[in-house]
Amino acid sequence: MKSVIGRLLAGLKTTIWGGISLLWLAPIIPLIAILPEFAQHVAEVQLGMFESEEAFAAQAMSAERWLFAYFKIAGLFIAILAAARYWGGARKLWWDLRGVAWKQLLIALALNIAVTAIGLAIAHAFDDDVPVAINILYQIAILPLLIYFFGPLIGDRTMTLRRAYTYGWFAALLAGAYALVTFGPAQLLHQYNHDLALGQGEVIVWMLMVFDSVLVGLMACWLGTALAAGYWLGLVPGGDSADGQPAQGRT
Repeated sequence: MKSVIGRLLAGLKTTIWGGISLLWLAPIIPLIAILPEFAQHVAEVQLGMFESEEAFAAQAMSAERWLFAYFKIAGLFIAILAAARYWGGARKLWWDLRGVAWKQLLIALALNIAVTAIGLAIAHAFDDDVPVAINILYQIAILPLLIYFFGPLIGDRTMTLRRAYTYGWFAALLAGAYALVTFGPAQLLHQYNHDLALGQGEVIVWMLMVFDSVLVGLMACWLGTALAAGYWLGLVPGGDSADGQPAQGRT
């Protein structure tokens, strides 16, 4: 029991420190999220969004802001995948995609897109008021598809849909738990940072926006690292070596 708890705590430590250490081990990864986030903040300052709460609300859905938001979302997603590949086994070769199991990855991607579309259809059927029980059950049911997608991304060719829906449950739950512990508080700080900037002088606003951009980069690193940590800790049977690294398909 103590060894299990020790491994779980080690995974949490790996997630926290692994995400932070990417700031100097592979700074390009957090920068993929940081730069578009900062670009959006530049646009927000130019739009006068931080002058007051009313000004922020008035411009929150403006076309100018959302033009940058699309790049921000894309950068965040790419940074998460890059961080996951780094700690998933690729390390300094995270950018080298030759080790990716592309056929499996595309199938997994298609399945994830399909279940997202089904989820939207369910929400539409309930007029965006889906019963909590149905929503929770659906989210649990599709959890292993995240693991099914991650395996091919890091070149683990032992990952199959059957394996994802047997051993993948625990891995997905671990990844979610590690992400919640790290990303959750950071997201609250991210939101508070915006509120704190409202009505402040220009120097304070810029200082907060620089800090906020770095924070978003760190959040992306934590999410990716949490996915990698949950994957290797949760998938002990079938294809993993004793040191917690993949026995097959290493990138």
